[in-house]
Amino acid sequence: MTVVTTGPSTSGFVTSRRERALRDLTAEQRRSQISDGHRLIRAVRARPFQLYAARRHATRAVTVDAEAWLAAVMPAMRAAVSRTASARLDTALARARKRMSEYGVRRLGSAEVVAEALSDNKWFRTQREHMGRAELRDRVAEALRHGEPVELVFPIFSRKPFSPVKNRGVSPDTAELHSLARCAALAHTVAALSPTGCRFTILADGHKYNRACRTPDQVVDAYQDTLRRWVAALGAEGVLRVADYEQWVAGGLGAADLRTREEYYLRRSAELDDRHGRLFSPAAPRESLERLAGTDGTGEQLAHTFWSIATSVHYTALGTGHGGLPDGPCYSDAYQDAYALYVAHLGRPLTGAGTGGQLPAAPYGRTAADPDLHRALREEAWEAACRYVAISLTDRDLNLIKETAPRAVKLTIHGKPGELHFTTAASRDANMTAQHSTGGYALRDGRARPTFRYRIEREAAGETPVLLHGAAGRDGGEAHYLPLARLERAQQPIAYVDDPAPLLDGTFSRLLEAMEI
Repeated sequence: MTVVTTGPSTSGFVTSRRERALRDLTAEQRRSQISDGHRLIRAVRARPFQLYAARRHATRAVTVDAEAWLAAVMPAMRAAVSRTASARLDTALARARKRMSEYGVRRLGSAEVVAEALSDNKWFRTQREHMGRAELRDRVAEALRHGEPVELVFPIFSRKPFSPVKNRGVSPDTAELHSLARCAALAHTVAALSPTGCRFTILADGHKYNRACRTPDQVVDAYQDTLRRWVAALGAEGVLRVADYEQWVAGGLGAADLRTREEYYLRRSAELDDRHGRLFSPAAPRESLERLAGTDGTGEQLAHTFWSIATSVHYTALGTGHGGLPDGPCYSDAYQDAYALYVAHLGRPLTGAGTGGQLPAAPYGRTAADPDLHRALREEAWEAACRYVAISLTDRDLNLIKETAPRAVKLTIHGKPGELHFTTAASRDANMTAQHSTGGYALRDGRARPTFRYRIEREAAGETPVLLHGAAGRDGGEAHYLPLARLERAQQPIAYVDDPAPLLDGTFSRLLEAMEI
């Protein structure tokens, strides 16, 4: 990886932390990581105008009472958390006994059993070369020696982006609820096996990455608030908490260090754009990014990040095609059509002179309202990619998570050395994350299976949106209705289902009884 230097003005704080990061982290760990967006772009290109328009959404949707939804879903979720934790606890004990030689012991201790729970392939995809069981056991044993809870930290749950191809709103839905339930089950399992308990901290990093994506702060705040309310509704507050990443980091740094971190980030962002920006062409993004990826490791990261962040940026060039924030109607038909057209053309060169600019080739029979729109959006995506990589590399260069929680085990959604690759969805959707998808259920074979899909995939398949009513008038006096009221006001589905019949005939709650998380 090419290292961007910061010049003689770098403070002692940056120098010392960066030296420790270079010593403690591998090159792969210091890479900026972001979820791959190529599959979504291909899906939009294949069916760019299959999102439900407002009228079709209204006629396709089924509406259920919010109280009935809570009464059916939350007890089933709590039962699934308890059932799963109990089963994984027994599995960890049994497997630890079989692997004593791998741990180099003749008698099991708590550290070995906890390490086995943190190696469970129901939750983890960690490769042996990334972290072996003995290394993981040693990390756990260090916390136990200090009399501390086994600490897990997990940067995730940034926000739902203003991306109509991913979702129909910005509030957490069933996808986040099921991911939180998996986190809760793991936390309860580790707490039961550890004599010092477990402290699982979700580091919600929406404000960190808002430097790049520019989602309105109130949207991020409301998103995190719903996550915390759902942790409480799952009965997991004793072992699981949602912390804002920026506040968590600030707790480990002084005001001067925070300023130095921000200055370091700004320098990195400017240097990335200065060094690599001349290679990026909004008129030919695919070709220019392929050349950029071949320059060095940082260029490769920027190219990968561009394709992924392009469907997550809060684009100013698209104007205010969504409603009031955070609870207003999110997307007008014109807004989501323009967005889908942009994504569908993202890999295509801009050809042919238009009035004051360029038009995309082969525009599927449609033209952009503004001939300069595609160029402006691509430039926004490039600038966002530079900012995203800059803040990610800044915090990795400074090793902030390790410095703030030195004995914690870090979980990640991107497998890498020294970190545990935790999957927040069941194996069939293991590559999807809640914040970048829409939650739902497959209702067949007498059971409800949670599913994670992009909105465009669900609506192209003709799935049914599930809307709520009855929460918006109750959230003032009954706080547990607030997450549902946010969805109701925006007419954002709590879930999509492949068959609405169980919701209509009252059998949905029975299908949830055997639900797995």
